[in-house]
This record gives sequence, structure tokens and C-alpha cells, in this order.
Amino acid sequence: MAAKPGFRKPAPEGVVEQTGIGTGSSNGMVVLDDGSLMMVVGSGCHISTDGGQTWGEPRPLNCQAMGSPSNLSCIKLQSGKLALAHRGREEAGRGTEMFNWNPFYLSVSEDGGRTWAGAWPMKLLGGPYHDAMIQLSSGRLLMPSRICHSNNRHPGLEYDRVSSFGTWKGLRLQVSGHYHYPEVDIAAVSYSDDEGQNWQQCQGQLMGWFDAEGIPNGRGGITAVDEPGVAECADGRVMLLARSTVGRLVQSASEDGGETWTPILPTDLASSYSPPRLRRIPSTGDLLCVWNQVSRDEIKRGYRRGRLSAAISRDSGASWERFRTIEVSAGMEDVDRVAPQHPITPVVGLPEVGTLPEGFVTFDYPNVWFADDKAYLTYHRSWVEADEDAREAVTLGERKGRARKPGEMVLRIYPLAEFYR
Repeated sequence: MAAKPGFRKPAPEGVVEQTGIGTGSSNGMVVLDDGSLMMVVGSGCHISTDGGQTWGEPRPLNCQAMGSPSNLSCIKLQSGKLALAHRGREEAGRGTEMFNWNPFYLSVSEDGGRTWAGAWPMKLLGGPYHDAMIQLSSGRLLMPSRICHSNNRHPGLEYDRVSSFGTWKGLRLQVSGHYHYPEVDIAAVSYSDDEGQNWQQCQGQLMGWFDAEGIPNGRGGITAVDEPGVAECADGRVMLLARSTVGRLVQSASEDGGETWTPILPTDLASSYSPPRLRRIPSTGDLLCVWNQVSRDEIKRGYRRGRLSAAISRDSGASWERFRTIEVSAGMEDVDRVAPQHPITPVVGLPEVGTLPEGFVTFDYPNVWFADDKAYLTYHRSWVEADEDAREAVTLGERKGRARKPGEMVLRIYPLAEFYR
């Protein structure tokens, strides 16, 4: 195996970086009653008794009702119980469409995650992004979700003709995949007022329907609203952010705790078709967004997940400030702010993006939590390596020949003040 490459932006002074705590997405972090931290990764959890400086060996969640560990959510309720949203164990898939997952259920623990009770159906539309469930100040639980309908197997439509490829050290590398296919992404939000025992879905469903100027008149066709996340704003509204295909994140808002939502509109946050993480900072009430901030040109050149950025909103999502770049791939500018561009229309990578630099890296699926005066940020970092005699590079997780695209989950522990500098 080749040595792990160096990266352009190591953790700043005063920020702790760790790797090796699992390999997939982080599905929640909670502060237990004794002050220790519990991070859920896959079907297990790790415990830290020193504020995240070190973590114990994984222990199983022992939730008997849980099926696949993909896209879990784990939060601590106001009552002190832990709530775990998970797929069912014995349910069959609900169809062959892409991302139509097994139904989700909610279980609770009253002993710090050692045992779990209940398996209450959540009435979601499709499935959620990982760790997307939140509890509002009112006590209401919200779970955003989405369904992605992809009917892409048609005569004459071949996978290698509707993707983006580049050349890395003389090897062929696929740099983007399924969103080149015809697919429709629609979102919704479900809510519960009794700690997850009964759920209702919001009125209507959410999809983009705006033109190239961002006006919701339908003249731009239907726009994806995929992998949404929600956060409670300081003004009492709930904000929803999601990835889309128009070179920006898209948003909606609710003034009634998630029962009804405003039309989906584009934000001023430049982005590829990659999921953001939106959180409310408990100590200030401000919003923090961590996402893949890239320009339309960078998307076309194959760098859709090559820059990971963060920004703060102090006015409940009306505007954003304190932009910062957390990591950036070789071949891209190290800038903190990427200005949103016009027109607001679909943008995808070119079929052939040309030669990619040796230090080509991707950063995706961020997550963030807060404890005391610290922000705990996780994300997935991947690079490219290949055997000397391999003839094709790996395709975003799929093996071709003996080439690989390895990756790791990164945990960075920031002083919260760092995001305000």
C-alpha cells in the first residue's frame, strides 16, 4: 500500500485532529450524564472520558430492532433519554428505486445507550441523511428525509457515458457518478411531539421549482432537494438546507415547527451536489454550516468535493459570514469565500476533465456537534492510490483492477471561538 499523502491544510494550532475512529460517517455524538462523550459510528459507539482527546474501543449499540447501520441518528433528548433513529431489522426494501430504504424506526435508551426499548415507525419520505434528527426547544422531534427516484437503465444510456472522468498519474479516474443520470430528489420533514412514539409528515413535499434568477415560477424545471438537514433558528423558525444540482445549496423555512414549509429557494452558498451540515450553536443561537464550497467552473473540472468550508449566520440564515476553508485539494485555490454565480441552472462535471494533480483529494459528509466551548467536526477524507501495474484508477469506492481510493474519517476538535475569527 502506498503511503498516505500529505494534505495542504493541516489542523491549525490549538485544533486537535484524529483519525482511525471508524471509517464511515459519524452518526451522532452525545454528552452522557457522567460528562463523557459517546460517538456513534456505524453499528457501534466509542466513549471518551477526556473531552475527545482519546476514545475507547468500539462497543456494540445492542439495539435489537436495528437493521443496517446506515444513516443512523442519535441524540440526547431533553428528558435525558437517548433517541436512536434506525432502519428496521427484518423489513424488506420498499422498491428498487435508488435510496428507497427500509422503513425507519425510533428506539430510546434510559441507561446511556447500553440497552434500547421501543421501535416506533417514523413515517419518513424515503430515508434520511445521517444524523439528521433534532429536537426543538419546544420538545418536538424533527427528522428531514428525502426520496431519490432514479430510473436510469435505458437502452443506449450507459454508465461510462454519463459520468465525469479524469486522468490521475496516467490512470483513468471517475470523479462523479449518479447525478449524471436522470433522477428526481424530493424532501419532506416528519415530526413527533411524544419523544418519537408517534410521527406525522409535514404538509406537502419539497422540490425546487425556480428559474435561473431564483424566482419560484417553474421556468427552470424541477431541481433536486437532496439529503436535507434542519436547525432551529434564534428567531424561532426552523431552517432547512439541502444539496442540489444548480451550483448552490437550497433552503426552506418553517414558522410552525416543521408542519409547513416555504418554497425551496437557492441560497448564496456556492456548492456542488454534495450534502451540507447545518447546526445551531447552543451557546450563541447562531447557525454553522459546513459544506463543499466550490464554483461552477470547479464542478465542471471534477473538483465537486475538493474544498470543505464553514460559515456562520448570526441572523437566522439571512446572511453568512466568517467564511473559512477547512481543507482543499491540490489543483484548487485556497480561498475562504467562493462567490455565488449566475445563472442558477444545473451544472455537472465535464465528461472528460483532463489531468488531475497527484494530490487530488476529496472531503465529504461533514458532521459537527458542540460540548462546552468545543466544536467536534468529522468528515470523510479520500485520496487516490494505485498499484504500479494497475491500468485503471478506482471509481469512487468501486474497484477496477487493483487500484484503490482509500479514505478515513477525520475528527477535528476546535475551540468554538475559532469559527468566529
